[in-house]
Parts: sequence; C-alpha cells; structure tokens
Amino acid sequence: MAKTSEVVSRIKNMFRLVSKDMDPADRFILFAAQNVAESYISKRGRGFSLYRQDNLYQRVTCFDMESIDSYDCGIVEFKNCKLLMRSVKKLPDLIYSRLGNTLKEVTSIDNEHTFTPSTIAQARRDSKRLTKNTQKNFYVVDGYLYITNSAVESVNLYLISLDMYEVNEAKGCEKSCKSAWEYEFVAPSDLLEQVIRETASQLQIMVQIPEDESPNLNSNEK
Repeated sequence: MAKTSEVVSRIKNMFRLVSKDMDPADRFILFAAQNVAESYISKRGRGFSLYRQDNLYQRVTCFDMESIDSYDCGIVEFKNCKLLMRSVKKLPDLIYSRLGNTLKEVTSIDNEHTFTPSTIAQARRDSKRLTKNTQKNFYVVDGYLYITNSAVESVNLYLISLDMYEVNEAKGCEKSCKSAWEYEFVAPSDLLEQVIRETASQLQIMVQIPEDESPNLNSNEK
C-alpha cells in the first residue's frame, strides 16, 4: 500500500491541474480520500471478498481491558454475566456494512484462545434461555469492546480501520514512532487508483459550486 503522504500528494497534483488557484489543506484531502475508501470497503463488506484481503487488516497488540460490574454497565443483556470486561479505551474507528463491522478477530495475548464474535441481539436471545450462557464472546457497543465470561486483561485485535495512526496508538505494546503521514493509506490495493481519481473529482466539484450569498431568499428575491 502507498503511504498516506503519497496518496494526498497525488490527489493534490491532480486537483491542481484543473483548479490552479485553489490549495486545499492536506488534512481536508485526507478526510475526503478516507471517505471514498470507506465507501468501497463497506461495499466489499456486503459480501465475503473483504475477508480475503489480508493487506487491509491490521494487528493491534496488547489492547487493555478492565473488569466492570455487569449490573452497572448500562447494558441489560449483560446483567447475568458472571464476568464482564470492557476495553479501557475505545476501539479504533471500524467500518460497518450489512454483515457487521471490520473487527475480525479478538484473541488472548498468547493467541491460545480466540473469542467468539456476537451481537447485543444475540445476547438478548441468550438471556432468555433457561441455561446460563458461559460462552466467551466479544461485542462492540458504543465504540468499546466487551468480553463476557472472561477475566482477560489484555487482548490482540485483528481489524480494519482507516486511521493507521489511531491503530498504532491503541496498542499497548509494539508501538511505532512514525507520524500519521508515514503510515500506509488504507484502501483495497486494486481500487487505490480509483479512490485517488474519485477523490480528486469530488474536490473539483466542491470548488466549482458557487457560494450562495443570500441563502434565506427565495429564487424571486435574489
């Protein structure tokens, strides 16, 4: 994958070929490019082809968890859990599609145990069963990672997030000292050129839209 700085530079150069008088900020270009990349990744997430693209997934090591009271966590579906762990920090921003989110795997630090992905809807169904659910599941709720029936204090994650700097900051170990611009730009490798062209095209359209100097007047009054 190309570095973030390289992708932003290429988009800016394409943009300047058409709009020489405009110079959008690098962060604005990056935000636009990430939105385009996210839409493509989300579309691929509707099928199963996304899971075959290992180059998009990143490993977050030593992601810290803390024990919380299942009655006080505010999620009624967890009230019958004997043990409940929640991540100390929010997860890096995930991408969502109709098949779920891009948190593919959660394991113990030694990778000996893999936790089972589940949803609040499934937890609600499990809570109605006569037998207690002792499955060690993981859930994503309001950006936090929850793990039931386990006292694990730190886990490894395998996920896709557009912000590689944020992914690095989430690590409890093996952190890198690179700046945000030195990380790879996250996009399907076979669609990177399309992402660059579409972002440049969107920026050109944005600067061509004239600003309405009288937004509160109707067409007859302007």
